[in-house]
Amino acid sequence: MRPSFFKRLRRSVKMEFRRIKDEHRSTGKRDKKPPFSVRFTFWLKQFKEQQVTVKRRRTSKSHVPSLSNRIRRSYQKTREKYSIVFSSKYLIITLNSTVLFLVSYMLIHFLTHVVTGISAWFCDISTTLNYTYVDFHIRYWNWTEEMVIIVFTIPAFFALTIALLSTIPFAKRLRWRSMFRRGWNITRKQRRRHRHKQRQKNLELQVHRLHTNEQPVERRKYKKRLSWTTRMFLLWTLYHSITYFFSGLLYAFIFHRRFGYVIWYAFNTFFFDLLFAAVALIALIIIGYVFSVQFFYSGRLYFNVLNDRNRLPFVLSQAIFPFIIGTIITIAMQIPVFDPTLVLLNFSLFFLLLPLPSRAVRFDSIHFDKREKTTKIFWRWIVWSSLIILSIYVAVKIGIPINV
Repeated sequence: MRPSFFKRLRRSVKMEFRRIKDEHRSTGKRDKKPPFSVRFTFWLKQFKEQQVTVKRRRTSKSHVPSLSNRIRRSYQKTREKYSIVFSSKYLIITLNSTVLFLVSYMLIHFLTHVVTGISAWFCDISTTLNYTYVDFHIRYWNWTEEMVIIVFTIPAFFALTIALLSTIPFAKRLRWRSMFRRGWNITRKQRRRHRHKQRQKNLELQVHRLHTNEQPVERRKYKKRLSWTTRMFLLWTLYHSITYFFSGLLYAFIFHRRFGYVIWYAFNTFFFDLLFAAVALIALIIIGYVFSVQFFYSGRLYFNVLNDRNRLPFVLSQAIFPFIIGTIITIAMQIPVFDPTLVLLNFSLFFLLLPLPSRAVRFDSIHFDKREKTTKIFWRWIVWSSLIILSIYVAVKIGIPINV
């Protein structure tokens, strides 16, 4: 059967197109490329024949050591700077301050327990004073609002009163105006400008004294003054009493202890617990910032000059290490029963010591006197402090009853 006209036409067109395409292939250039392996080996051969060398481009900047070398050097400098903390002189400083820390802690801890028992006795509640807690011999449904307020408010305000009395020797050294002016010296440029102005004022004052033959005014010396050993004891007493007052507020939203129990009983809302916790945290940091200077002034016990070289190691030995060692000892004294709430409450002292390293970095140098000083162990304080600590510890471990 003969195909249709359109099929024959289409077939003829295809055949003609194939013929033209084959003619074009036979007459045109063929761009056949060799395989990639052949081309790659040929390129390598040419590259070796030309002997091409790659030169490292040197930057115009000065040579910068590698990151590992910089880290190693900074670590070596830090280790050399702070290895002095473990020398005999600084270990004696740590020992003396730790003894003062422990005796002040035990006295505040015991006296607040006694005041709690006496205030409960006035409310017709029998108590037993233990090391970690005060055992109230009363059922929880028999508590009234007056009992809660009296029993848990009086010890807190008693600790606050001790804190206020402990600030009396340091009241003359507190510089409130300079404390607020430090807010304007935050950046390095501002601090550099402040030091330049201070240096210029000192030079002008010296020039004025040379031209006028004016002698500097000698400060009035008092015959009866507290020694700096006693002041360090009062400073740790201040820190412990402040911690006792504000720690109950700080952790009131977690558990109800000390003055935080009064807040929970009075308001009974989570919002007020968080509010008082925020206020307590801010107050602890501010008080620690104000009284951190007293640790620097206590350097007159061991140094003639407290400058940038020895200030931060001295702060570590005088405040930070005694806090760590004293906290470990007070936790170990709870054996065999540990009270995590007491550990957390006493850990509030950390917020008082938090501004101390930052102030140590930025504080000016202090010149005390020209006499050579030898670092001595406070044997008298160690002896009577050991007697006080052991007697209090044995008494509260046995239990001191205050019966109605």
